[in-house]
Amino acid sequence: MTSLASHPPATTPLHFGAAAGTVEVTPQAAPKLDPKVLAKAEGSARFAGEIQQLNLRNARLGAWFVMVLVPFCAVLDWLAYPEFFWDFLLLRLLCSLLCVPLLLALDQSWAARYHRVYPVILPLLPALAISLMIYLSGDAGSGYYTGLLLCLVGTSFVFHWTFQEIGLTVGLVLACYFAATLPNVDYAAGMHGNAHFINNTIFTLLTCLVLYFGSRQHHGIRLREFVNRCKVEAQREELSSRNEELTSTLRLLRETEAQLVQSEKLASIGRLSAGIVHEINNPLNFVQTAVFLLKKKAKAMTPEQGEPLNEILTDISEGVGRVASIVSDLRIFAHPESRGASPVDLGAAVRKTTRLMNKQLTELSAEFIINLPPKLVVLGDENHIIQILINLLQNSFDAMSSQKAPKIILSAARTGEGVEVRIRDNGDGIADDVLQKIFDPFFTTKDVGKGMGLGLSLCYRMMQGMNGSISATSQPGHHTEFTLTFRSTDIE
Repeated sequence: MTSLASHPPATTPLHFGAAAGTVEVTPQAAPKLDPKVLAKAEGSARFAGEIQQLNLRNARLGAWFVMVLVPFCAVLDWLAYPEFFWDFLLLRLLCSLLCVPLLLALDQSWAARYHRVYPVILPLLPALAISLMIYLSGDAGSGYYTGLLLCLVGTSFVFHWTFQEIGLTVGLVLACYFAATLPNVDYAAGMHGNAHFINNTIFTLLTCLVLYFGSRQHHGIRLREFVNRCKVEAQREELSSRNEELTSTLRLLRETEAQLVQSEKLASIGRLSAGIVHEINNPLNFVQTAVFLLKKKAKAMTPEQGEPLNEILTDISEGVGRVASIVSDLRIFAHPESRGASPVDLGAAVRKTTRLMNKQLTELSAEFIINLPPKLVVLGDENHIIQILINLLQNSFDAMSSQKAPKIILSAARTGEGVEVRIRDNGDGIADDVLQKIFDPFFTTKDVGKGMGLGLSLCYRMMQGMNGSISATSQPGHHTEFTLTFRSTDIE
């Protein structure tokens, strides 16, 4: 029987002290639960499992109580019925011994199946012993009836009785009581002569009645507490799920914001580059035309005069060619070609890239591992994909120049959103502060003359043009990994 002392009344106000004053909150009464909901909860496997665990745990405690307290109460026999002391002590010891197999049975696997037996049999054992004592004493008004009530009250505190268990236990205890007392009633003495028996019987019946309805009430309280606890757990799970969803949404918003900032930055630099390309192209064409004419003039000169001039013109041509290459990169950056997305055999694109980069792979003695599923098709532009792969491989070569055993792993896998292509090298890695800037135009960590910092920016723009994405992770001193995400399609 569960005590209600730990549950505050629903109308008790809660006070919270504050610097600005006192806020008083009066909780509202809990809404009444639907009887169908309670019936469904009572029949649920979870509620039955909780009752099972409670019964098995408390059965061990109850068995020890009976084994210890029943023989201990022999002191009452010595005071009340000294002539029956040894007979009653034998009954008490027998009752304790019968609890030993019940206690040992709790360690068996089948105990869980018969756990409902313990709330009935544990109070019944001492009740039988006490009833025999009442019968042997020959006193129908014996005060030992309180021992029977103690068995019921103690069990109601230890176990969580259901309707059937409390009814069965109370009925059996009353049967034992009447079986022990009725044969000793002196019917000729009348009501006054049997006053103690009548008083004991009425008190016993009232106590059993209170215990029965009290246990039913507390069973309903426990059932409502179980339903409310399940609701709280469901709400907590839902709240946790929504928190995860909110966290994921916030992360997606941050990523989208970063992409928008990057796109706006690229667009601004693209407009600037377009103006620079236009302004540089005209004088550059004049210089190239002049160099061409000077080379024609140099052919008509004598070798002594033409050779130094040709050397100078060659240097000028190389410089002009470098400027033209830079202008070409700027033009591509400012006006990237957008030929739409079409099915591309990723394996074929990787093979073409490998052929183009074979010389650098051989010179670096790099191990190049390719792990691609067969017939992997993505939506994009084959030339752009090859250009992106070449750019990323070239960056890997530069990062692994000091490695004794350079290795590149190119792998791909289908995902729920498309296809992910990963290019991982065991190079020097990229510091965290640098990693955030690698897709910025004109950002480079290479020496002057070895790069303009447009390669990864172009890769970023081309992946956007194919409705894909590119990202990078790195651990300085260990590896760098680029991830390309494409939309996918199936080969017919």
